[in-house]
Amino acid sequence: MKNYRILAAFIAVIAVGFAFVGFQCSSAELTSAKLYMQRSEWSKAEEQLLKDVQINPQDEEGWYLLGRVRAEKSDWAGMLEAFQQALKISNVHAKDIHDVTAHYWVQSYNLGTKYLQGARDSSSYYPKAVAEFKRAVLLEPDSSMSYRGLAYTYLNMGTTDSAVAPLKTLWNRSKDEEAGKFLGEIYFENGEKLKESFENDNGGKLDTLKNVGSIEKGMTEEDVASALGQPDEKKAEQPPKEKGKRTVTQQGSTKDVWTYKTYGLTLTFVNDALTEKKVDFVYNPNVDSTKYNLAMVQFKKALDILVPATKLYPNNQSLMTELTNCYIAANMTEEASAAFKAAAANNPTNKDFQYNYGVILLRQNDYENAIAQFEKTLQIDSLYWNADYNLGASYVNWGVEIQNGAPQDSDPDSVRKAVSSKFEKALPYLERFSLHKANDPNLWELLAKVYAYMNDTKKAQEAIQKADALRKGN
Repeated sequence: MKNYRILAAFIAVIAVGFAFVGFQCSSAELTSAKLYMQRSEWSKAEEQLLKDVQINPQDEEGWYLLGRVRAEKSDWAGMLEAFQQALKISNVHAKDIHDVTAHYWVQSYNLGTKYLQGARDSSSYYPKAVAEFKRAVLLEPDSSMSYRGLAYTYLNMGTTDSAVAPLKTLWNRSKDEEAGKFLGEIYFENGEKLKESFENDNGGKLDTLKNVGSIEKGMTEEDVASALGQPDEKKAEQPPKEKGKRTVTQQGSTKDVWTYKTYGLTLTFVNDALTEKKVDFVYNPNVDSTKYNLAMVQFKKALDILVPATKLYPNNQSLMTELTNCYIAANMTEEASAAFKAAAANNPTNKDFQYNYGVILLRQNDYENAIAQFEKTLQIDSLYWNADYNLGASYVNWGVEIQNGAPQDSDPDSVRKAVSSKFEKALPYLERFSLHKANDPNLWELLAKVYAYMNDTKKAQEAIQKADALRKGN
């Protein structure tokens, strides 16, 4: 959950003064009401004014005074109703009505601001701030300040769902930058919670589905068994010989056929390498996608705000980051890439845009262009440590891809040389990052693997010892 703690920086508004009108020729009920008003007997005054407007619904003064009396009784909805009735009849008291409403709005707004500031010391002030800002919204529904105060109070309280309504009003009316940012964050976080709950509820099924989908040609029997477990059936066969040809499969070769009945897979291995994958049916673990679909709805709401917001405010890094995170969470990587590609191109000196575009490219396994973006980031800020790490990670992943994607008939020495070249380039960046974040055991494990591949046994052992010590808390 994000921390939405916002310091109240509102400016107190000066109240408008007003006075009660004097006596004029009027009905008996109106005359009595004015006398009660002079004595501050508000309930009796209201009773007489209600009689007056029932007898004479077109008595503009009666409706106006009824609004004034209800204001004294803090009946704000009743006040506004009476004032609206008066204005329907005549504009005689239009200025007075505006001044009265403005007076109480200023009072509520200033009190709301005071309570919000006081909540920094005691959370007991939050409900009072909410009540005052709600009254301010009621009194001046066209004032953005009222909605902003209410929204910020809810955000500081941590009741983000309650903040949505005033934030939406701000966004819909004026495309307020902060309102767009907070709305996008709230919808995104709602989606993340639903998605996480979906993954927790269906974790085992999703892992199995992922493992079934990960089976590809070239995998070893050990790799497949690690992903799916042992098969239901195993058959060992001798591969057929091809006439007139001397092939690897002719002498000393093996052919194994594995059957996974639950997953509908029949796998054929030749010399411990998967050569054929037969799918008898599409495996369906009956995943309940309800929460996942609800998460996508929340991501859609976030994107409906964040996409236009980033166009209106292209230099707002928070908006761009939230947009990218939302695209990724909604499995819209191409859209995320396009958004940050444009942002990076339009803001060549913005290190965050360059870096985030690099992260997207790395996710897409576009190592060469990802490396170029991280290098641009370091040119702007040489101490941008995450760019160092991701530069190293890009080279490592690139090397692993070369190794895993090498054809079976490749020259092992050539493959190893190509992989070593990438790992060698990764080392300076990972070692530099280790100076900044020496307490990360995962980093030292990665370094150990790279050192081991580079045949630097001493450094590999030192790195793995550091990783073990950090995990043990030593």
